[in-house]
Amino acid sequence: MASTCCAALAALPASTGSRRRRLWDLGHHAHCPVIGVCLPLSRLRELARRHLVLQGDEDDYTLHCSLVTAAARRNRVAEALQKDLEQRFSLDVRSAAQVKCRDSLMAWWRTRAAQPEFAGALWATLTHARCDEWLEMRVLGQVHMLQHQVGAAHRVEAGRHQELVAEHQALLRAYAEAQQRVTAWTQAQAREQQAWAQERMQHRAAVIALQTQLAQAQEQLQQWQLARPDLPEREALRQRLEAQIARNHALQRELQQRSQHLPAVAAVRPVVSTAERVPKPAAVSLGRRVVLCVGGRGGSVPQYRQAVEGCGAQFLHHDGGEEHKPAQLEPQLAAADLVICQTGCISHDAYWRVKDHCKRHGKRCVFVETPSRSAFERALAEAAAGEGTNATA
Repeated sequence: MASTCCAALAALPASTGSRRRRLWDLGHHAHCPVIGVCLPLSRLRELARRHLVLQGDEDDYTLHCSLVTAAARRNRVAEALQKDLEQRFSLDVRSAAQVKCRDSLMAWWRTRAAQPEFAGALWATLTHARCDEWLEMRVLGQVHMLQHQVGAAHRVEAGRHQELVAEHQALLRAYAEAQQRVTAWTQAQAREQQAWAQERMQHRAAVIALQTQLAQAQEQLQQWQLARPDLPEREALRQRLEAQIARNHALQRELQQRSQHLPAVAAVRPVVSTAERVPKPAAVSLGRRVVLCVGGRGGSVPQYRQAVEGCGAQFLHHDGGEEHKPAQLEPQLAAADLVICQTGCISHDAYWRVKDHCKRHGKRCVFVETPSRSAFERALAEAAAGEGTNATA
């Protein structure tokens, strides 16, 4: 029966007019899908409040039925619905106006109905001048089935939505926990960085303090060097003098040990013969002066040392260039207070060095031509007498 009805409708001649149909021109069965599909509920409520007399407790279905009933004939409500639909779907109406026959309009509708949003295509197709009753039934039937599909899909999507909501809640909780961990980690990192910054500042302050101390020490060292330019030379002489004193003490201990092991006969042998052969000079005292002996025989050096240390002085010796280097003479001359130069056993270079140094520094210097112990002792007595005279004066 339905197929016979559709075939009969298809056999009807297509409309040839150019006037577009209005809402109230549509069949009564078209008002419900048009208003339900083409207008959202918020807009329906607004139109109902504006053009209908309401009691205030109407639900959405009641408002929908009231508007569908009002759209069946031309009135103020139908005209408001017509105006709102025309403004809402003006682009779709312009697109459908390019179609000039029923078959082309049917193809255009099928293309647009395959898209997710087809409300504008529904309104443009039903109000088209080439839309007859047959095409209207086909369009409304397809919309009816689409609504069934949309309902089923909505139920599926509602279930999926609930799953997504639950998943979203779980993700929100996980995100909150992760955010708390990140916040705690960030705070820990900030505290650690602050501690590092404080430690770095302390190290920097310590480095600056050390650099300041170093600069002050360097400045003080420069002042000392400028005030005492001969400080390195005097330090070297002091070390050499300490070494000579240590060597002197060692030799004295060795001499004492040897004298203790001499035979008893040698110990009681009278010393008159020595006094008769070598005239003993008068007793002299040089305090803690430093006496430098330049030249002399190598075997007589212990006798020279004994004579000098017997006067209470410290003994230094330089061979005058035979084994000792001439460069070693200058530090010894600088450390000495008295100089005894035995000219017969030194080089010309050593002689002129001694003479020039003593002259420049005003030091007492006694020259001995014959290298012997007696001559050395006489020169020592002469030098001691001269030092005593200078001290008295």
